[in-house]
Amino acid sequence: MSTAIRRAAHGVRPAVLGALLVTLSLAVSSCASLPMSMTAQVPTTGPIQQGAQVDVDPEDQFIRVIARKPRPGMSPGEVVSGFLDASASFEDDHAVARSYLTPAASAAWNTNAGVTVYTGLPAVAVQGSAVSFTAPHAGTISRQGAYTVADPGAEVRTTFFLEEVDGEWRISTLPEGLVLSEADVDRAFRSFNVYFFNPEYSRLVPDPRMIPVVGPGLATALVRRLLAGPNEWLQPAVRTGFPSGVGLNIDAVPIEAGVAKVDLTVNALDVDDVARVALSKQLIWTLKQLPDIVSVDVTAAGQPLVVPGVASPQPRDAWIFADPNAMPLNTRGYATRPEGVVSVGSGATLDLRPVPGGAGTGEVVLIDIAVADDSGSLAGIDPEGAVWRARLAEGATMIKVRDERQAVSVAFDPSGSVWVVEDDQGLVSVSPAAVSREILVDGLVGRPELRAAVPSRDGTRAALVVRRGPRTELLVARIVSSSTSPSGLVLQAPMRVESRLAEVLDVAWSGADTLAVVGSESAGSLQVFEVDLARGTVTPRGAPEAPVSIAAAPGLPTLAGGADGMVYELGSGRWTERLRGSAPTYP
Repeated sequence: MSTAIRRAAHGVRPAVLGALLVTLSLAVSSCASLPMSMTAQVPTTGPIQQGAQVDVDPEDQFIRVIARKPRPGMSPGEVVSGFLDASASFEDDHAVARSYLTPAASAAWNTNAGVTVYTGLPAVAVQGSAVSFTAPHAGTISRQGAYTVADPGAEVRTTFFLEEVDGEWRISTLPEGLVLSEADVDRAFRSFNVYFFNPEYSRLVPDPRMIPVVGPGLATALVRRLLAGPNEWLQPAVRTGFPSGVGLNIDAVPIEAGVAKVDLTVNALDVDDVARVALSKQLIWTLKQLPDIVSVDVTAAGQPLVVPGVASPQPRDAWIFADPNAMPLNTRGYATRPEGVVSVGSGATLDLRPVPGGAGTGEVVLIDIAVADDSGSLAGIDPEGAVWRARLAEGATMIKVRDERQAVSVAFDPSGSVWVVEDDQGLVSVSPAAVSREILVDGLVGRPELRAAVPSRDGTRAALVVRRGPRTELLVARIVSSSTSPSGLVLQAPMRVESRLAEVLDVAWSGADTLAVVGSESAGSLQVFEVDLARGTVTPRGAPEAPVSIAAAPGLPTLAGGADGMVYELGSGRWTERLRGSAPTYP
């Protein structure tokens, strides 16, 4: 789904929540790098120690933080430094960190109010009993565990105030929540998905959460978050099989001999079979992320919760066909050529076939294409900016569904409608009956220019490419039904999901919670990146020469279209020439 092909035709190449928690952090290792005038006796050796590695997953170990209590005679700067180091230890509700606070401050400190994450070297200033701090803001972790990337250039600024208690300095005023460096977060948290449903209950939707690896058992933490419902941003777009009021009968999910025991409150017995199946799918897919769980025993006030069609306890593969990353068998890639659209298999041998119908015979030359989820329909843009649609069936002809309006992007949503981004009309949905209606986009500030809108395969979120002046950025918005929108849909609360990319040309959903992007960092050359929506991490994947478009799907090789008129495939970390064509796409 190339937004760049159309832009290239015009000779144009374009260059993404919540209030900041005002908080402070000081990495001891950074103190030695600061001028002495700035450190004001902040020590160059700190109370952090790295203990032995403890298994959470055989393939995912973490380093336990062992914090030290205050020493006699510590200065205000040393107390603040020690407190922030100790905040990375979750043992006994941050007991060591609380020892740096006054009794009143300790009682008032809400460690569950969220986390402010900073990066880089902090700037510190100590003036008497006040310690102020500034550092680049990396992001925030909400009370629910949802990670939000900070805006580029954002900073964390705050001041800690101290007073003497029995002759020792202790912190009396501090922000709510935790203040951790990115390294602290890497040590103390892991990302897990909590699963909900799209509005049709046809696909599971991942709701990524950052969860401390020390504290309540991970199974307990995951089920608590599942029962509490989706995070605030995602909530309007998803549904749950758990009726309101259902909770844990005993606030724990013990694991015995590989069996996770989930005992719900007695009102869970009131739900019908459809809801029982739905909530079982959510539980299994949420808990099967923990490798020591082989099955889940679901009860309500100690009574078995009978779920039709599945054994009890439910094995971890009980609902394998509910895989949120499932693709239809034999899914193929597609690309366009002057002589027509072709499909290509993912095997080692080039399995190239013209698609059936007018799209495959070159009835209309297309410079950008999209294929429906069921691989039964195709839409595309011609060189004049008109949008065409055709069934992929023998004898089917191309039908013009939008006149020449300088369309720059096309994508199918799960209902079979085509989303079209046009220079003059914004975002439009074109139904299978060729009825066009505007899709409202709510929350884009300033004077942005939408260049692409690609719905997720579950239909709950949309990846957006937005141009602001010479730069472009990658956003994700939730998709919500609305009676006030002409199309019945509105894209809400678009948020930036990474902070590294300075330019974005094209985007595709590589998984239910990952994106593949053609873009660049700062003044770097264009390449392919993978963006993890759980944490906003950006992983370079290299690229062929001058990539302009991207195609990605779960379990299938990533394809990139090059400016040289070739489609390349990523395999074993290398890009290889796959076929002559452009605008590769997957259903």
